[in-house]
Amino acid sequence: MTRKGIANDPERKARITQAALDLIAEGGIKAATHRKIAAAAEVPLGSVTYHYTSMDHILVEAFTLFGNQLDPRYGIAVTSAPTQMDARDVLVDAICGERRATQRELRLFREMYAYGSTSPRVQDLVRSFEARSISALSVHFAEPAARAIDALVEGWWIYQSWTPGGLDPQMVRDAIDALADKFSINAPTAQNAAN
Repeated sequence: MTRKGIANDPERKARITQAALDLIAEGGIKAATHRKIAAAAEVPLGSVTYHYTSMDHILVEAFTLFGNQLDPRYGIAVTSAPTQMDARDVLVDAICGERRATQRELRLFREMYAYGSTSPRVQDLVRSFEARSISALSVHFAEPAARAIDALVEGWWIYQSWTPGGLDPQMVRDAIDALADKFSINAPTAQNAAN
């Protein structure tokens, strides 16, 4: 029996969301139609429209799932690092090591940003991801450093989606160190430096 035959399937909505995310990863947002999502999730077409009021609703939920899937590798790893130096190591790894975004994830980032240019709900979602990331970074870094490092990580992920070859880990570490040290909580202010 296929999943289509399961009555009152409690996992149906989650399968629809994952199917939408997988279709976006494979063929972009244009590949995520109601019919294709239903087929990939192995649910009746009516289930998609029952659980989701619009395609925008589906895409927001799919991109929310994407962010939640990334969090253990990035946000949680940064927050749980014992020291700031360990957090810097996590960041280098997130940019160019084992934790770095896969080509699938980079495609999802590009699709999310492109769709966010016309969807206020996805714009809000991206802002919430940034706020969550800055909050995680702020466990170890001063707030200006957290913002600068977050932008750096995101920028390098996008850069790597278009540029073949890896980034030099030492160069990445030097850049993170420079930002962290520049905006250190104990760094002298311009007024203190003048005195």
